[in-house]
Amino acid sequence: MEDDSNSNSINQFDGDENRILQQLLHTNISSKRKQLFWYDIRNFPDSLLIEILARLPVKSIFSFKSVCKHWQTLISHPSFCRFYYSILNSNAPSSSQPLRILDRYTYVPTLDELLNRLCTEVHSLSEFSVVFLSTPEDQQQYHQFRILAISNGLILCCWRAPTPFVYYICDPLTRQWITLPRRGHRYHDSFKEGLITKVNEDHMLTSYTVVRLEHLTLNYLNLETFSSETGKWITYKLPCPIPILWRQLACAPIYCYGALHWQVINDKGIHVMLAFDPYKDPKSVCLIPFPDDRDLKSEHNYMGACQLCGESQGSLRYFEVAHDSTQLYLFSMWVMKDYEKGEWCCEFKVRRNDLHSNDLELSNWLLDGWFRPLSFHPLNPNVVYLQCMEPERIVSYNILNKRLDFASKPTDSAQLILWSTAIPFVLPKWPVLDPITTVKSKKRG
Repeated sequence: MEDDSNSNSINQFDGDENRILQQLLHTNISSKRKQLFWYDIRNFPDSLLIEILARLPVKSIFSFKSVCKHWQTLISHPSFCRFYYSILNSNAPSSSQPLRILDRYTYVPTLDELLNRLCTEVHSLSEFSVVFLSTPEDQQQYHQFRILAISNGLILCCWRAPTPFVYYICDPLTRQWITLPRRGHRYHDSFKEGLITKVNEDHMLTSYTVVRLEHLTLNYLNLETFSSETGKWITYKLPCPIPILWRQLACAPIYCYGALHWQVINDKGIHVMLAFDPYKDPKSVCLIPFPDDRDLKSEHNYMGACQLCGESQGSLRYFEVAHDSTQLYLFSMWVMKDYEKGEWCCEFKVRRNDLHSNDLELSNWLLDGWFRPLSFHPLNPNVVYLQCMEPERIVSYNILNKRLDFASKPTDSAQLILWSTAIPFVLPKWPVLDPITTVKSKKRG
């Protein structure tokens, strides 16, 4: 990956490791004793230094890599990552990792600015937030960056500009990126992309694959893959089992069971998933049905806005919200039972009067409020995020206790998040390090 040498975290220390170490140690020492407190870093054991550093926030740890070469070596070693994980996992479960829902459309002038906003907004202190990386005013000034897919904390994005567009794979914490070889001169809405990354136990990126689909005809797809192992794009023209159409409002791909899934429409006007596994069978695609007993009328009339398909804890899930107050059940959810056979199992159906909330304002809206599904929590299978349309709020629904809670502040009507543009992003405990880059690139100065 390329490294942004203009990162704010770099150069904020002058290289004096003695001074930095004293600042870390002095936090638990009385002011009277600080005058007599002094350590020579040359005599300070590495084991104790690692114990101190591993208990700091990950963003601070990566800032301290610039203190000196010795600290950089310690922090960059795979054993430090494993030790950091052991401490973190002993203190908090994985489901407590902060979740961001990103709006996939961003209007910024440069990739540097996109990384700046990602670093600032994504790594805020809140446990949950909806992140808009650009303002309505930005949309009038700049070309669009589009966030296409997320995998292991890495973001696949492209710059939709009149000039030849470029794909990037970015790490919002380290501000590093990979630039892929260009494909064509302009970006088309018919493109559907996906990203698959493989990370080892030391959180080192071992390989990545970018997939791009283009709908040629009703029966054929133009499929291109770029692999870090080959360093080049490979093109396939694949037949579809049956004629398909892209959905008018297409969301990001779903990665589950080793395959990427895009939501499409079959020749009968029914919504299905197009699945592609670049490792198991790179020369074919297959169609996966949604639950048979879902509300097909709502799916057709509202273009799927009342339905949500996503992944949580390694399983595909399908969530449905009633489109009007006359329906008996407000929320319904299915879980994939047999992937090979395309069989779903209904987990629950919930009526309005079964719901409750500890928030008085939200309680007043439970009987006639209008909701739209937004995202599953990738690490907590018991939580679904929804958009309450009136009042405009993002709420969380707990499947176990049937409770609704406000998850974020009121949304600006000018920046209303849509299910088709929402991409869940879990902040990684540790950034992906030292990827295998087969694409030549230059460091920005």
